[in-house]
Amino acid sequence: MKIRQSFEQAICILLLIGASDSPIKSHELSQKLGVSDSYLKKVTRQLVVSGLITSKASKSGGFVLNKNLKDISLFNIFEAIEGKEKFVETTHLVEKVFDPKLKVKETEDVIVDYLNTAEEQYKAKLKEITLAHIIEAAQE
Repeated sequence: MKIRQSFEQAICILLLIGASDSPIKSHELSQKLGVSDSYLKKVTRQLVVSGLITSKASKSGGFVLNKNLKDISLFNIFEAIEGKEKFVETTHLVEKVFDPKLKVKETEDVIVDYLNTAEEQYKAKLKEITLAHIIEAAQE
């Protein structure tokens, strides 16, 4: 499994917005992160759709957080960027390749169960870590 760069960028975007006393504009975020404004808009759009931030359109507008940093977990950000699909979805291809007498289906089920458990543990850990925790750790 590989997490996309946009997950890391989303974390940084939220931290920058959270650290600002006023709404922060898209072009300011793209300058600070060193990414194109058009690419940044794709990431911020995902954050808006997920309800983590709001875009305020006005001369003094920009992006603002919808929640306190202590209420935004890495899991919230992960779901906003990576989606809610399960990590493992088998096509049951092994059933077509191997002899059914080999208990291929049962073996596949065991493997999928282990991978689903790993996914649950990963997501549970992400739920424990908030943006406030990250700020606190950076200040130590």
